[in-house]
Parts: sequence; C-alpha cells; structure tokens
Amino acid sequence: MAARREKILIVDDEQSIRGLLRQVLAGTRYRCEEAGNAEEAVKKLEKNSFSLVLLDIKMPGRSGLDLLPEIKSSFPDTAVIMATAVGDTDVAVQCMKHGAYDFITKPFILDDVVISVERALEKRRLEIENRAYREHLEQMVEERTLALREAMGKIKLASLDTIHRLARAAEYRDDDTGSHIERIGRYSAAIARQMGWKDGEVEDMLYAAPMHDVGKIAVPDRILLKTGSLDADEWEIMKTHTIIGAEILQGSDAKFIQLAEVIALTHHEKWDGGGYPRGLRAREIPLEGRIVAVADVFDALTSVRPYKEPFSLGESLDIVREGEGHFDPEVLDAFFAVEDEIRSIREWYKDEEESRLRRMVAELQYANR
Repeated sequence: MAARREKILIVDDEQSIRGLLRQVLAGTRYRCEEAGNAEEAVKKLEKNSFSLVLLDIKMPGRSGLDLLPEIKSSFPDTAVIMATAVGDTDVAVQCMKHGAYDFITKPFILDDVVISVERALEKRRLEIENRAYREHLEQMVEERTLALREAMGKIKLASLDTIHRLARAAEYRDDDTGSHIERIGRYSAAIARQMGWKDGEVEDMLYAAPMHDVGKIAVPDRILLKTGSLDADEWEIMKTHTIIGAEILQGSDAKFIQLAEVIALTHHEKWDGGGYPRGLRAREIPLEGRIVAVADVFDALTSVRPYKEPFSLGESLDIVREGEGHFDPEVLDAFFAVEDEIRSIREWYKDEEESRLRRMVAELQYANR
C-alpha cells in the first residue's frame, strides 16, 4: 500500500509563483492546492487538513503576517513556511515568534524550497509524535496513580482493621461492645479536623487514637474488672497502663505510631495538672493527648463499664462541658463545635453487631477520600 502523500497549501497572490511551487512540490511527493489571498486560504484550511502552508507575506488585503497567528491558533498541527521578496531580518524574527517553521525569500532557489519543506514536515511529524507520546505517558501516569490510590485505600483499610484488632485485644476484657476504640478514633479525628489539622494529620489521629489504652493489656483482671472503687494501691497499678502503653509503642518509624505513643502516655493528663502519670498542666500536655482526653472521657461516660452504667448522651455532654478544669478549653470548643458529628458517630458505632457492616462502609469511604 502506497504511503499517503501529505497535503500542502500554497498561498500567494501571484499565480505564476503558485504554479512554480506546485510544479516543484507536486507529483509523487506531495498533493498541492492553491489560494490567492488570506480569505481563500482560510476557507481551504477549514475544509481540508493540510500538513504545511507555504505562505506569502505581502498580499493584497490581509498579509501573510496577519494570517500566520490565526493558522497557528486554529490549526496547530499545520506547519507554516513564510515567503517574501524582501530579505528583512526583523520580519523573519516576527514570523518565527508567531510559530513559522522557516522563512524563505524570493527569487526562490527551488532546491532550498524542497529542503525547507522536508525539514518543516519532519519537525511537524516529530512534534506530533512527541505530543502523542506525552499524552500516552500522562494517561499511563493517571491510570497508575488511580491504581495506586486504590491499592493505598486497601492498605489503609487493612491497616486500620489491624490496628482496631490489636487495640481491641488490649481492651477486650473491659469493653463489652468493642466499638469504643473505633469511636475514640473518629471522635478524636473530628476534633482535630475542627482545630485545623491537615488531612494527613487527621488520618494519623484516626489511626493513632484507638491505641490510647493499649497498656491495659498489662493490668490484672482483678483491677481492670473490679466493680467497686479501686484502693490506693490498685489505682497506682491502673495508672501504669499509660507508661506501659507508651513503652509498647515506642521506637517506631511510622508517624501514626509515634503519635499513638504520645497519646498513650498523656491522654489522662489534665489541664489543671491533676492528671497522670506526670501531672502535666495546660500546654505542657501535647495537643494530641488533650484531644483524646476529651474523646475518651465522653465515650467512657456514655458506655457500660464494670464499675458503672452508662450516662445518657445529654448527661454525658453536660458533664464534659462542666469539666473545664480537666480539659483544654480550645479542645472543648472544638468538641462542641462538631457536636452533631459526635452524636452521629455515637449512633453509628453504638453496638458491635449492628455497626459491623456500617464500620466496613465508613472505613472504605475514609480510605478512598
């Protein structure tokens, strides 16, 4: 099958010049058409696809210099070679600035015209191939980015599920539903987002907060499950779960594990300095610990524990609101600013069996954000 000959439009107000150029370029090499002015050239360009335009600069009406930008704007894949009887360097520079591939002067040296056309068409071919290659690469990058995002979403979902299972193992003995750790993560993430944390930081909080009580794995059942008040010695043992939790989590390179270590150690510190294990006060307490402190107390108030029945949602909110001395006021403001979201999370995760499918849906949605 013969190769398809490329089409060239010769635009010149002199018929003899058009005929000469057509004679040189036509035949087996190229298919040529002619136009005597800018308007005629535009009509032909709109009806046909040309690989190249040989364009005279000085013509009656619109000049070739006027037409050149229009051609390059409306037909960007069409190469243009400018032709004129005036060997003006400034005019040549203007032509090149507007996208011309070359500049030839009259009277023509016909071999030079052929060489100029061949070079222009080769440059055009390479530009089109390069653009197609870039577009192909961009499409591949887009497809692989989408695949990577999907894979990362699955990894995040699996990671979150693993974290919840490990945290649940630590809290299994005193958490009847198992939903406590999931609520803590989402309460804390909601508060952090309200306080202006970036998306990645909020996600780290979602992963880290559920591990706040991982140190309870070392607390004996006789203390953890005691239905009455703890005596002084038992209370001292209970408080060690913060230090043990931090020790379990220390030394990781993962940012969210490092965050979890800080939370495990500091989420029982109080704004007024009356907390444990170190009696930190106010901004001495890391912000992540201050956030989880509010989320943890609120959830404890609304949940069944070996030593108490749950308070109602309204009562729990009132108790948290009244605990200003215990909590960072700014964190409290953020907590109540997202009260509707807090209520929704509480309802969404209120029961293990009822919320199992809901958790899977919510985690998938979060992973794909």
